[in-house]
Amino acid sequence: MEKKLTLMQLIWIGTGHVIGAGVVSITGNALTMTGYSVWLAFAVACILSFIRILPVVFFTSSVVADGGRYGMITGCVSKKCGGLVTLSSMLNWSARGTAVLALRGYIADYLPDTDGKTLTLAVWAFFCLANLYGVDMMSKIQGAATPLLLIALTVFSLVCMFNTQPGYLDFSSEYMFTNGAGGFFAAVVLLSYSCDGIASLANYSTKAENPRKTIPAAMVAVSVITTVIYIMVGYACGAVLPLEETAGATLTVTARYILSPLFYNLFIFFGPIFALITTMNAGIPDSALPVMAGVKEGWLPSFMAKQNRHGAYYVAIAIIFVIGALPTIMDFSVSQIAGITMVLNALASILMLVSSINFPFIFSKEWKESDYYLPLPAYMTIIFICAVIELFVVIKALAELTPSMVILNIILLAVCGIYGTIVSKITKV
Repeated sequence: MEKKLTLMQLIWIGTGHVIGAGVVSITGNALTMTGYSVWLAFAVACILSFIRILPVVFFTSSVVADGGRYGMITGCVSKKCGGLVTLSSMLNWSARGTAVLALRGYIADYLPDTDGKTLTLAVWAFFCLANLYGVDMMSKIQGAATPLLLIALTVFSLVCMFNTQPGYLDFSSEYMFTNGAGGFFAAVVLLSYSCDGIASLANYSTKAENPRKTIPAAMVAVSVITTVIYIMVGYACGAVLPLEETAGATLTVTARYILSPLFYNLFIFFGPIFALITTMNAGIPDSALPVMAGVKEGWLPSFMAKQNRHGAYYVAIAIIFVIGALPTIMDFSVSQIAGITMVLNALASILMLVSSINFPFIFSKEWKESDYYLPLPAYMTIIFICAVIELFVVIKALAELTPSMVILNIILLAVCGIYGTIVSKITKV
């Protein structure tokens, strides 16, 4: 029997998964968009991201469904969507390669005299092997690594706060809201990507103790923790040095200036590198579980859901390892990976919105028994706000695709749709 995940384990899993090294990298870009108000942009991004996941919070507080969004969409929209969701979730395994690529970049800077590619693949292999010992082993790694990550980011931020340059919080300054409202909200959209992943805790519904209570509570807790950390990091990124030196740069510029060589190296190791390894570690089951829900119901060959004695889906983990390693082996860029499934993710977001509209009618009894129950007018008002925010983010993301990526995304969408239609007709799902 697999050990069920506790609330605290779920919080460490979610926090480590959400806080990736991207927060260290993109804050400088946000500074170019909105100047010293970037910490406020982080706060708005976190609030909007929390509103976006409320439908998942409501659903998981009422229903225990396998596979996160797979269970929500197939339960609230149509079982026929299962094939599309399963295949698109499997294509999203390519996203694992972004963390592996980013780790290679940090290893190259941190240990320039080593074979960065080989060492990166060795680290990636270690976490895939660790996940073969089950979700419990993954959660133990998160429970050890995530607190160290939070300590590193907190200490760095506090050091910067105690060395804040004069006039940093002057809202009338020319360095605050440097590009007006447009630049501020552009920064909000950019920073919102750092908040993605909280809703993926729904994937652990069948793995958690008392999931109707622990899963939504963990989502709320992770949202609070990441909001506090991101506001602190957002404040720190421009607090010490002039905007001309930090805009477009990573946090390492400030860290190298404000910290001694010893503490700078400790920050890089326990900050950006630990942010990556916690994202990599939790990302393996996060990728596997939604797909396995579809495999169990017949959308893909059953051998993919084979488990070892620790409950780990070893075939799926082996495939995830290969897919995650390929970008590093073949020298892809992060942008090439990020755009591959953009349209499929947009469609999944729309299906999730449709699911959230149908949910209180399909699962009315379960919803009324939820700790988060709301009367229908209040619920639908929240869903409307979620829809506006979600559609804005989706449109913004799709607008960034190049013509070649648009064509690739359309082809992948057609393949997933045709595959789901054919399998639903020839197989008993």
